[in-house]
Amino acid sequence: MPSNQIAVYPAQSSRLTAPFGVAVREDVAFTNHKGEEKSGVRKNAEKLLEKLQEPLRKFLEPDEAVFCIVRAQVMPSGVEQFFLGWHAMFLMPGALVLTNRRLIHVLVDRNGGWKRILRCARWGDIAEAKAKGLLGARLTLKYRDGKKETFSQITGGDAKRIQLLLEAFLPAAAGETSPAQSITSLCPDCKALLNGGVYECPQCHRAFKDENTAVKRTWLIPGGGFFYTGHPFLGILHGIVEGILLIVVLYWLLIGLGVVAPDSGSEGAGDKASALIVLAVFAGVFAIHKWVQASVARKQVRNFLPLS
Repeated sequence: MPSNQIAVYPAQSSRLTAPFGVAVREDVAFTNHKGEEKSGVRKNAEKLLEKLQEPLRKFLEPDEAVFCIVRAQVMPSGVEQFFLGWHAMFLMPGALVLTNRRLIHVLVDRNGGWKRILRCARWGDIAEAKAKGLLGARLTLKYRDGKKETFSQITGGDAKRIQLLLEAFLPAAAGETSPAQSITSLCPDCKALLNGGVYECPQCHRAFKDENTAVKRTWLIPGGGFFYTGHPFLGILHGIVEGILLIVVLYWLLIGLGVVAPDSGSEGAGDKASALIVLAVFAGVFAIHKWVQASVARKQVRNFLPLS
C-alpha cells in the first residue's frame, strides 16, 4: 500500500498539511505536473477542499492523504450523448480525489457542495488507467472485474498530474485487491459498503432511490426520470419535448383511425396508411427518447441517490 509519504517528485521532500482538517500532500496537491507550485492550482484545490471537507474528513482513513483533487464527471454512453447532446454536461458533476490508497469520486451540486454520494476504488482494484488530452482531457479506467469507466471535463494540466500519480500508485499497490475488484459506493451516513442493486444500507438501513421507480416515472411522467434523479431543469425541458411528441403521435393516431380529418396541406395525409406510417415514425422517436431517459436514470440511481 502506498504510504502518504511516497515520493512523487524526487527532487523535493514531502509536505503533509491539514487544511480544513483534511490531510493533504501540499507538495503534490498544490503544484503542477513538474512539482512547481502554482497559485491557480492551489486556489482550485483549496476551493474544492473547502466545499468537500465534510465527506473527506469523514471518509479518509488513518494515514490517508489527498494528493490531487480536481473537477470531473462520468459521461453517459455514446448513444445517450447523441440523444442528450449538451444536456449530458449537467448529469453528473463531481470531483475526483486521488489519495495514496484509492481513487475517490464525489458527486456535487451546481455550487460544488457534496450531494451525499461517494464512490471509491482501491488502487489495487484498477487494472488499467490512462489520463490524457489537452482540452477536455479524460481519465479512462478499467477495473479488475472488467468494468470500464471514463471521467471527462478534466483540464490538460490536471490530466498530466493524474497520470504522474497513476504511475506512482498503481505499481506500489499491485496485488492489493479488495473483494469488489471495482469501484464501490459507501453509505453517506455510516460509511458501510453498499451492495449493487440493493437500495438500502445493510448497516444503518438508510433508503436510496431505486431503479424500478426511476423507470416507472420515466415512462409515466413527462421528464419523470430527470425529476426523480434530481435534475429539474432537464425534467422540464424534456417534459416539454415529450409533450409535443405525444400530441403529434395522438394527432396522427386519430387521423389513422379516421376520427380526425387530416389537414389538406399536410404531406402524407392522403390516406390512412400514410398517416399510420407517419404515426409509426413519431411513436418510434418518442419511444427512443423515453428509453434513453430511462437508461440514464437507471445509471444515475446506481450511484445510490439518497431519498432525502
